Amino acid sequence: MTPFFMSEQPSLLSVAKLTIRRGGRIILHDLNFDLKPGEYWTITGPMGSGKSTFLQTLAGQFHAPTGSLERRVPVEFVSFKEESSRFSYSSYFYQQRYQATMSDRVDDGYTAIPSLRDFLQTTDSPEDSALLDRLGLSPLLDRSFIKLSNGQTRKARIGKALLKHPAVLLLDNPFVGLDATFRNDLTNWLGDLTKHGLTLVLVNDASDIPAFSTHVAVMENGTLNWAGPKERYTPELYVKSTAAAPPVLQTPPQHIDFLEAFRLQDVSVRYGDTVILDGLDWVVKAGERWALFGPNGAGKSVLLSLLYGDHPQAYSNYVSVFGHRRGKSGESIWDVKRRIGFVSPELHLYFPPHLTVRQVALSGLTDTLTPPNRVMPETELDLTNLLAYFGLTGVDNRTFGTLSAGEQRVILLIRAFLKNPAVLLLDEPFQAIDSHHVDLARQLIDRFSDKTILFVTHNRNELPESINRLYTLDIDKARSEK
Repeated sequence: MTPFFMSEQPSLLSVAKLTIRRGGRIILHDLNFDLKPGEYWTITGPMGSGKSTFLQTLAGQFHAPTGSLERRVPVEFVSFKEESSRFSYSSYFYQQRYQATMSDRVDDGYTAIPSLRDFLQTTDSPEDSALLDRLGLSPLLDRSFIKLSNGQTRKARIGKALLKHPAVLLLDNPFVGLDATFRNDLTNWLGDLTKHGLTLVLVNDASDIPAFSTHVAVMENGTLNWAGPKERYTPELYVKSTAAAPPVLQTPPQHIDFLEAFRLQDVSVRYGDTVILDGLDWVVKAGERWALFGPNGAGKSVLLSLLYGDHPQAYSNYVSVFGHRRGKSGESIWDVKRRIGFVSPELHLYFPPHLTVRQVALSGLTDTLTPPNRVMPETELDLTNLLAYFGLTGVDNRTFGTLSAGEQRVILLIRAFLKNPAVLLLDEPFQAIDSHHVDLARQLIDRFSDKTILFVTHNRNELPESINRLYTLDIDKARSEK
């Protein structure tokens, strides 16, 4: 293990022989770390290595043994998945975010959904207003927090932390879910903030260490394998995985009896005076494999919700699924869902952390958050083989909440694959997943040669090789191309 780079300045944070256990397992083991003024750290390492737990411990979210952690300045933490007393997704049902006409209250009639303004608890001071303008959040302040897009939610979490004026800001995958323009802008902005006294520690991929970072730490199996100045850091060269061929699903594939998976004609979606989609036309034929691009707030997730049956405005538009127009053919939402494998950042937020990995994976068979009572032996075998393929053998009975964000996303991918559906709707499926597991997932998706696929991403390098069509959803217009 390479010795830490140490300076003589007093530490803002000190960690000494830190060990953290979760769910009876050791997640962090015997860590030592000092954060000095003027240091800006990027923490990297493979999926499940303990990076997020490390930041959460620094922020005080996990109890550290006496004497193993000392914080001398105010610290704020922005997580990949936020659950708090101020807002918890578990208080709401998934489709509620698309209900434009219903009251923003849960069924008991007492708990109101906060607006973005409520969530941020912002003042009207010039300083707060300038911050929200810079994040592009000012026009959204009166929108229900639950109805924000994934990228808008990420910006809101970062803004909420900065409004508290911390001395140290801990960011867990801060660029996840952000389009390229805002990603670059945020990188430059965070760099500017470091020049004004903000100390940053962030978790990010080794291939994308921000220019403002001065130091790098590499985690693996709950330990720090290397830590030091960025100029001394040499990332390990990633080699495409060839260790195991993707498994062939034993669950029988669903019958393909349609010529068009989806057809949208002059589709518009609005919430009050806010137009999300305006006059959109798109046809996806059976077997086609599309990439869907667009900036944050362009309506990509809303578009998928129309196709997947979650959005009520599908019935007031011309939306045809599997050759049947929604609301005219007598098909129910469950008739649509049973033929589609689906994953999205928003869906991820609603899974109860107490469910086991097996329960979460098998819930895809019911298209709900609960597993079926009976499972075919072929599907049980597929689950075992898919977990093994992704290097997750033995996690079946662990609770979902004890997995890292990247591991959770892999489980949700497995959930989408298990019923061997005719169509896959994959909304930013690789968020928080490391390069090795992304490569495994891409190879598996390419093996599904008979499926119709819609793949949403901000990063073209993530696309499986078999994706050969592109639909771009801009704020003002949409276009398609091969």
